[in-house]
Amino acid sequence: MKTLYKFTKRTWLYAILCSLIFTFYSCEEVIEVDLEPSDNRLVVDAEILWEANTPGNVQQIYLSRLTDYYETETQKVSNAEVEISNTNGDIFIFEETEEAGTYQCNNFSPELNASYQLEVIVDNETYTATERMVSTPEITKIEQSDDGGFSADNYEITYYFNDPEEEENYYLETYRTDFLIYPVYGVGSDEFINGNEVDYGFSDEDLEVGSTVNTTFRGISEQFYEYISLIIQSTSGDPFSTPPANIRGNIINNTNGDNYAFGYFSLSQSRSFDYTIE
Repeated sequence: MKTLYKFTKRTWLYAILCSLIFTFYSCEEVIEVDLEPSDNRLVVDAEILWEANTPGNVQQIYLSRLTDYYETETQKVSNAEVEISNTNGDIFIFEETEEAGTYQCNNFSPELNASYQLEVIVDNETYTATERMVSTPEITKIEQSDDGGFSADNYEITYYFNDPEEEENYYLETYRTDFLIYPVYGVGSDEFINGNEVDYGFSDEDLEVGSTVNTTFRGISEQFYEYISLIIQSTSGDPFSTPPANIRGNIINNTNGDNYAFGYFSLSQSRSFDYTIE
């Protein structure tokens, strides 16, 4: 099974911006688009990735604020209290680094299938989320072909893994390469391929000999699968369709439920590789 090429949210916005530029290129009058101002909500980027065959002790969480469309800089959130705890009673403190809004833990202890709780305290409000660390099948082989893409004449990288038969599985993949401004994401489940050998792949018309693609593959929870699927659906396909508003993750404001946050707390074992087109 191949995952589809997906737009990121920024790509969707870029497509709309380009269309506006081309439409009004010959007009002398500057047109201001009246957009609703943001409500400055907290955004939590807390994807904990444990790369297979590494200790996984260094992890980072990013806090920011939702900004207006025309803002050019992300508003980082400093002076927050950030920690993750597990069912064993271990507490992992994330300290803010020199980079504002970036919080790092150097002694995190990842354990497959274990349950973890995130706690973030910002401006005297406490946000929490609970998830488990999801395992990821081993990649068994990687192949290259030159008949990929919709036109069947592009380079394509395909990797294979064996889906576990005894459980429901959900997957998230990320592709990065030099000519992509932002990563490409794809999601998949084992609804129709449970227990079989599965192949995922990436193809692009700009891939050429010497191009290097970085791939990150991880298992995710069903809840995170549903969340990221909504994000992808809202930012791909018809760029002029109206995306669903307020796609909320699993972050809960325990102090003031009306002041909910955006973002998601997830934990995954990951498997990454670089492949250079030959």
